Amino acid sequence: MSESASEPEAPAAQAHGQENTPPPAEEPAQTFDHDERGRSDQDDDDERGGHHERKEDEALANRIRQEENHLRLRLASLQKLKAGQDATAGRDWFGGPVNHASDHAQVYGAGRDLYNVISSDGPPVQSVPVIAEHLERLKACLVPTESQARLAGLLVDEPLLLLRGPRDTGRTMTAIAALLEVTQSCHRLMIRGEPIHVDGSHLDTGVGYLLVADESSWTAQLEEAAHYLSAVAARRECRIVVLTGPGHDLPHRVVDHVPPAADQVFRKTFTYLLSDPDAWQAHGLDEHDIVGRLSGCQPADALRLAEQLANGVRQNQAVADVLNAQPLFTRTRFHRHFDEEPTRFGRCFLVSSAVLHGLPEPVVSQAALGLSRQILDGRQESEKYDDTPIWERLGTWLSYSGISTVQGDRRGAGRRLQLRDELAPLLLPMIWEELPAVREHLYAWLRRLGESGDEHVRIKVAHAVGLLATCDFDLIDKEFLDGWSRSSKIGPKQLAAWALEAAASDPEIRDRVHALLRTWSEIGPYERRTTAAIAYGSRTGTQNIDEVFKSFRVITLTTKSYWLCDAVARSIADIYGTDTARPIATELALWARADAFGGRLAAALALARLSPLRHNGTRPALLDHSTDDDLIALWTGSLELSLSPDEMAGRGSGLAGRLWQLFTDWVREWEERPSLRPVLEGVFEAGRSGPLRLRRTYELYLLLWQRDKTVSVPLFRHLTRILKDG
Repeated sequence: MSESASEPEAPAAQAHGQENTPPPAEEPAQTFDHDERGRSDQDDDDERGGHHERKEDEALANRIRQEENHLRLRLASLQKLKAGQDATAGRDWFGGPVNHASDHAQVYGAGRDLYNVISSDGPPVQSVPVIAEHLERLKACLVPTESQARLAGLLVDEPLLLLRGPRDTGRTMTAIAALLEVTQSCHRLMIRGEPIHVDGSHLDTGVGYLLVADESSWTAQLEEAAHYLSAVAARRECRIVVLTGPGHDLPHRVVDHVPPAADQVFRKTFTYLLSDPDAWQAHGLDEHDIVGRLSGCQPADALRLAEQLANGVRQNQAVADVLNAQPLFTRTRFHRHFDEEPTRFGRCFLVSSAVLHGLPEPVVSQAALGLSRQILDGRQESEKYDDTPIWERLGTWLSYSGISTVQGDRRGAGRRLQLRDELAPLLLPMIWEELPAVREHLYAWLRRLGESGDEHVRIKVAHAVGLLATCDFDLIDKEFLDGWSRSSKIGPKQLAAWALEAAASDPEIRDRVHALLRTWSEIGPYERRTTAAIAYGSRTGTQNIDEVFKSFRVITLTTKSYWLCDAVARSIADIYGTDTARPIATELALWARADAFGGRLAAALALARLSPLRHNGTRPALLDHSTDDDLIALWTGSLELSLSPDEMAGRGSGLAGRLWQLFTDWVREWEERPSLRPVLEGVFEAGRSGPLRLRRTYELYLLLWQRDKTVSVPLFRHLTRILKDG
């Protein structure tokens, strides 16, 4: 049974675009009169398209413009979340200096942990010494720990040991300090692939090596790898300390890391950075309860706080102001808000702000009221009742640290509710963790908001669900992603896809997102394959474009569904950029040359989005990032498809009209853009040997272009000669 027989069709507005659309099983909004479809062999004038075709062409063009607007909204929302994740006083999460190793590798210092990056095109084994600046800071700021003493003691006899503990706990500096007690110097060892690549030539006698293995695949056979590396280290009379997370084990060679006290890390770092042994007393830090503030924090948090406070002091900022602005204390501040705001409305406003920040204040307030009514279940007698009008209480709610209103970017746009950057990705997960009793109400409220006709609201809801997926991926899959991805309507599928693009921003669950999308695209039903196709039109797709192409080939291989192919085409357009333009153009040309109808249709729909010669700077020109042969194949295959009897892709459809209009625009630029001349000549040469119907259509358009003065008389003769005589 063919796939086209089993796949439901959707209305025209459903190609990624409109939310309030009927399910695919209902009557399509885009209809085609049988008489109009049947006239193709009776009247050549139909090749130009009538009023119906122009109407459908305009509908497709409007839908593409709407898609562009949706993409801008999503990118703005994701940028806000990303800005919050990266907000650490002017430095990224890696922080520290960048050290360049041999063969273009780089090593980043991240507080008391160091993250190693090995170049993809360099040798499989690289190393770099810990630079003098780091060693000087280590000696000044190191807080000795029990794990450091035990590690150094064992390294006297053991060539390889495992230091086990989470990142950001000071384990790296502990390992370096221990290695320096028993070796002459310390290097960072980086391995691409398996440890078997390491041999004696990579290790120097008397040197200590630090190897970070948290995300290495070879840790699945850690005991075998450690045995091999230990033997190599013993032969070279050097030492290796492997850093891993809590889940790894190695008999007789494991030291569990004991983190240093965060307040001691802060004190030593702050004193060192200001080069003042009396800095603590000089700036009155006892008055600001640094020890209490850092209770429960990791050493890396303390280090970052010390750096930010030292920077603030150098800039003559008040200590209290710097401390109050720190993301580190966000949880403490908002936990206090939860305690101080006993009313249901107040807490619901916090929830609404966490989800809908950036939207007009009335939208946020109305959503908060909706959540409050939903939670109302007879418990109001036990709550503190506040009969103050909502608009008067708003001032109290906006006094929460980090929440404010700003004027819209256009005159008359009203005020929008805003979260401080570092709060945007943190507030909703904090509420989810701190108020478990409201989770079920929160889920139902988010589902209802997801049905909104306001695209801004829907995008915010989807990205909020993506944030919650970083708290409990399986639960959010069950509560939201599973149902949304199975829906027959396009709106829920969009929500699932957009939620995954937000979740994929977290490197800790990115692999789970990719695995889920692979499952949906390879073995999922039509609805889930459509969801996967939509989801790949984001950073989720650009992170591994080869995997995206593989999934798209699977999706389009046997399908004849217009809307599934359109979902693929839109995602292709969404991830099309300077870095991806060339591989995308090559892939689309392969689809256009192939026999699979789904691939050819997806390529044509993508061409309709990417071929405009003027994109107002939003996209690189397809002409500048493709080979002539690929462009010729893409145009020829797409224009031939536009003459097919398929009612959605062929004559009389919006796609056909759009393609011929865009091709006309290319022809119109013959004089101004010499670089497109070989492409146009190649398309007409291919038309000469192509189907008779395609050649007749080229002839008809040449006559129309001459009449409308789209082409000059010499150009008309030149293209006619190519088409007829070669």
